[in-house]
Amino acid sequence: MVTSDLSARINDVLRYVGITRNMNAYMILSQALTLIAEDEDRLRAVEKEIYTPIADKNLRGPRAVQSTVRRASKVAFPNRVQELAGYPLNGRPSAVAMLELLYNG
Repeated sequence: MVTSDLSARINDVLRYVGITRNMNAYMILSQALTLIAEDEDRLRAVEKEIYTPIADKNLRGPRAVQSTVRRASKVAFPNRVQELAGYPLNGRPSAVAMLELLYNG
């Protein structure tokens, strides 16, 4: 996938669920989704393969990256997140589930 096309698709899915460019979570989620697009198997080792590289790049800890993803899950539009899931959700998705839902969206 061409980088600009990937960037546009990431922007579309994030805006669809209510995560806009002015939010700190936008940058973190965009970086995470780009890493997942490069290698979907990164979802199997999220802390090592996604949180740590993003944390290193942004000079923060992996827990801060995870926390940002969790907060994004809380501010995203619940009905649209559920549409991405394609099945009823019981509450907000976990950080890993949120990344997977956004990626599949």
